[in-house]
Amino acid sequence: MIKLSQERTKELLAIHGWSGILLGLLLYAVICTGTIAVFSTEIGNWSNPLDEPATDSLPANITPLVHELGADVDPAHRETFFLYTSGGGRLMLQFEGHLESEDEDGHPGAEEHYGVLYEIDPNTLTVLNRTEGPEALLDAARRTTDALADFFVDLHVRLHIPNPWGLFVTGVLGLIMMVAAMTGFVVHRHLIRELFTIRRNKEALLRSRDAHVIAGTWTLPFAFVLAFTGSFFSFATSLGLPAMAMVVFGGDQERAIAEVFGEPPATDDTPAQVADFDAVIADAQARTGARPNFVAGRFYGRADSQLVVFTPAVEGSLTGRSPVYSGVTGEFLYDKPILVGQQPSAGNTVAALMGPLHFGNFSGVISKAVWFALGFAGAYVALTGMLLWTNRRAEQRAWQRMSRLVHWVGYGLPLAMALTPYGTFAGRWFGWAIEAAQWTAFGLAALAALAIAMVARSVAQVRAILVATTGFTLLGVPLTRLLAGGPGWVEAWSGGLTTVVAGDIVIIAGGIICLGLWRYGAGTSAVETGRASAAAREATA
Repeated sequence: MIKLSQERTKELLAIHGWSGILLGLLLYAVICTGTIAVFSTEIGNWSNPLDEPATDSLPANITPLVHELGADVDPAHRETFFLYTSGGGRLMLQFEGHLESEDEDGHPGAEEHYGVLYEIDPNTLTVLNRTEGPEALLDAARRTTDALADFFVDLHVRLHIPNPWGLFVTGVLGLIMMVAAMTGFVVHRHLIRELFTIRRNKEALLRSRDAHVIAGTWTLPFAFVLAFTGSFFSFATSLGLPAMAMVVFGGDQERAIAEVFGEPPATDDTPAQVADFDAVIADAQARTGARPNFVAGRFYGRADSQLVVFTPAVEGSLTGRSPVYSGVTGEFLYDKPILVGQQPSAGNTVAALMGPLHFGNFSGVISKAVWFALGFAGAYVALTGMLLWTNRRAEQRAWQRMSRLVHWVGYGLPLAMALTPYGTFAGRWFGWAIEAAQWTAFGLAALAALAIAMVARSVAQVRAILVATTGFTLLGVPLTRLLAGGPGWVEAWSGGLTTVVAGDIVIIAGGIICLGLWRYGAGTSAVETGRASAAAREATA
C-alpha cells in the first residue's frame, strides 16, 4: 500500500471527489435530457403540427407523386432514396447521390453527398417545400420540420459535441452508469429493506438520504438497461465498426459494413421502371401486420433497384420487421433482419432489442410514460447524490463552490431546456435560423442560471430562484406556441390535433409543480441547506 502524507491524501481525495462530481454532472445531463427525448415524436407533433392530424405511418396513394418527384431528380443523385415521416406527420422524400467537386484548375476533387429533399403534406399529397443541395443543406431542411425534438435528441445522444467525440463521451458515461448500477447491488447490503425504508422521525438530512437510496434502489435494474443499451448505441458505429474494420478487414470499412449489414446486390445501371410503392407498402403490411413507416431504397429508376420496407412492432413483439422488394417490379424478395446481416441470427435479435429497451417505445405512450418516470427517478438519484456529497463537505470553501456548480447544472439545465421552445417558435415567427435561435435561448438561460449561482446568498436561494423561474417559463410556453402561429385549444381539439392540447396541459402541469416546489420546499430542502451551521457559515463567507 502506498504511504501518503495527510496533506497529500487530502489533495488526492479532493481530486477524486471533484472528478466524480464533474462526471456525475455530465451523466445527469444525459439522463435528464433522455427523459425528454423519449417523447421526441410527440414533441415534433406538438411543436410543428399540420392543419390536419396525420399518422406516423406512410399514407396511401403515394405512387403517382413519388414517380413524379423522382423523375424530376437528376439520375446521378438517386443512388439512395428514403421515404419516411417527420414532425407533425409530414411525409419526407429524400434522394441522395454523389457530386464530384473540382479544384481551381478544373481537376476532380473530393466527392460529397448531394441530393433533393421534398417535404409533403400526407393529407393532401402536396409538396410543401423542396430543397436541393449538399448533404448539410438537406440535413438542415429536414431538421427544420422536427427542430425542437432533434435539439433534445442530439443533446441526449452526444451533448451536441461533434461526431464521433460526442458519442464517445456519452458511451463512456453509459459505462460509468452501468458500473454504478452493478456495484449498487453489492454496496447496498440491505437491498430489500432499503426499498421501503425512510426515517420520517429523523432529521431532514437523513430523510433526504433515505429518499435518495430508495429512488436509486428501485431504479437499479432500469439504470443498468439504459446504460448498457446507451453504450451500445454510442460505441457501435463510432468505435465498434471502425475497430472491427481495422482489425479484421485491414481498415476497409466498406468491407466491414458489407459483412455486418449484407453485401449489396450486383450492380446493373440499366434504366428501368419504378415499382408501385402502394402495392409494396400494402404487401409489407399484410406480411407483417403493421403499416410501414419507413422505406429505404437503392438506385431509383435502375434495374438493380431494391426497397427495404420497415414496419413497427406489432402487439406482443418488441421489434419490427424489414421485408425487401424489387425496386422495379415490386416483387417480394426476402425478409431481411432489421439491423444486422441477411439472415436471422441471435446477434440481430439482440441488436434489434436495444432500441425499444432504450427508448421505451414498444407500447406507445404508456411505455414511454413509464420510461420517463424511471428516467426522472434516475436524474433525481444523480442530482441528490451529488448534493448530499457536497453538503457533507460544506465547511470547506472549495466544496461550497462545487455545490454552487452542482446547483447551476442541476437546476439550470431544466431551465435552459424549458426556454429552448421559445427559440424554436421565435425562429419560425421571425424567419430566423431555428437552430441558432434555439441555441440562443438555451445559452441565455444557462448564462442567467450561472450568474444566479454565483451571486445568490446561499445554494438554497439558487435552487429557489431557478425552480421558480423554470415554473414561470414553462407556463409561458403554450402561449408562445400560440403567438407563433400554432392552433388554439378549440381549433386543435376540433381538428383532431389532440397532441397539441395534451402537450400544453403537460407543460402547464410541469410549471405548476415547479412553482409548488418553489413555494413549499425550495427554501427548506435538507439536501441544499444541510446542517444549519454549515448553511450559516456559507452565507457569511
